[in-house]
Amino acid sequence: MELELETGWLDQHPLLRGVINILQSQQIEAYLVGGAVRDLLLSRDSTVDLDFAVPGDGLAVARQVANIMEAAVYPLDAERGTGRVVIDRPETFGVQKTYLDFASLRGETLEADLHDRDFTVNAMALSVTDPPRLIDPCAGRRDLEAKMIRAVSAVAFQHDPVRVLRAVRQAVELGFSIEAETEYYLIQAAAGLVSVSWERQRDELVKLLNSPRPGQAIELLRRFGLLPYILPEVKAMVGVSQSAPHYLDVFEHTRLALDIWADMQSELADVPAKAQAGVRAYLNEDLSGNLTPQLLLPLALLWHDTGKPLTRTINGEAQERIRFLGHEAESAKMAHSRMKRLHFSNQAIGFVEKIVLHHMRPLLLANEGKLSRRAIYRLFRDSGSSNFQAGVAVALHALADHRATYPPGQGQAEEERLLGVVQTLIMAFFEQRERVIDPPPLLKGRDLIDRFNLREGRLMGLLLNRLKEAQAAGQVQTEAEAVAFIEADQDFMAYQDRTVMD
Repeated sequence: MELELETGWLDQHPLLRGVINILQSQQIEAYLVGGAVRDLLLSRDSTVDLDFAVPGDGLAVARQVANIMEAAVYPLDAERGTGRVVIDRPETFGVQKTYLDFASLRGETLEADLHDRDFTVNAMALSVTDPPRLIDPCAGRRDLEAKMIRAVSAVAFQHDPVRVLRAVRQAVELGFSIEAETEYYLIQAAAGLVSVSWERQRDELVKLLNSPRPGQAIELLRRFGLLPYILPEVKAMVGVSQSAPHYLDVFEHTRLALDIWADMQSELADVPAKAQAGVRAYLNEDLSGNLTPQLLLPLALLWHDTGKPLTRTINGEAQERIRFLGHEAESAKMAHSRMKRLHFSNQAIGFVEKIVLHHMRPLLLANEGKLSRRAIYRLFRDSGSSNFQAGVAVALHALADHRATYPPGQGQAEEERLLGVVQTLIMAFFEQRERVIDPPPLLKGRDLIDRFNLREGRLMGLLLNRLKEAQAAGQVQTEAEAVAFIEADQDFMAYQDRTVMD
């Protein structure tokens, strides 16, 4: 089925228009395929990749296009004739970094290629003719209008089991339903996830948790029986009840927290206006593995209570009280283990693990009533490392977690106290970092060696750490006060006594 598209629609997509012009001028037969066609028909502006199928050598076409566009190019799969062109010229095309992938047809014909794809809404192609024509052998446009995810064939999931995760993600991203027969095929193929590489599972999980409704996505994973194959520790939370003020079981609480965070991060309305740009930049910092704090924070929410089923106890006195003592540490272990298995980078694992381990601390600080400089310093000290600082993410996580705790209309006073702590932590990070969080040292190890004849070792590290905390707390402000602080330290005095006796 071929349909001529309305004229003028390409004017809204200068990069695609430019690529089509190049392909036409070079008399190259090519077709835009996959999600880009779907998104164009839905008028979505979130497409970052443009995939083209060509009857010949896709890698050769990629090199030809890259040469004309003066862009970088590299092979994605040389054996299968797939190349990638990297476009990073927003001033020319009005888009940020975009990838143009050129691949040889999967089958002998374009129609065979499209019939080998996952869902009908992704099995459409756009010719680069003038005018472009929509090629839709699987009735994908009909399913777009019906807002339906439908498998191209009964064996679509068997050919690639990771598609069961992709079906859930795309249904949530697009706000579509999964067609009944496709749902049946998906459930039947669930066990096939064990054959999918950890890396592909990881990539789909990150995308799924950063969809507009990640909590809904996790519920679909549960409903379709996928959790035991990809997230068994999350499956274990289903039905685990909690005491007030919680009104949801652990699984439902986690789902709600994920959806709350999805809403929070879009506006950052809880962040003081003067810090919003800083928080945006923080959330978009590059971490290893092509990830950012914004992409990783939902994983911390997913795993923050996974330790509760293992730590659950019931106090059966006058009023039953359910407790989860130590669940933060147990949850952090589970997050570490699962992320290691999914082949996340060590930096990404450490970032999420720190958030999970310390996710209760902002609430505990709010309950104490007064937030001291020393408490702020200790939170950031404990949640940071040499190559990342998770303290801001801990604060934001605490707010989403808390808002998923109380029934609607309750807990306003508690939330106000927590919000005050969260905002104070954020402002300390962005406006008082050198005073409260990471003060420049008044004395260094060399100074302790020269002034006090102290040898390098554990004591030196302890003294420098104590001095830094005293600076952050405002207790020590000058070099003279730093020297007096060291001289008054009990461990240092004991060291001096031992040195004299020796």
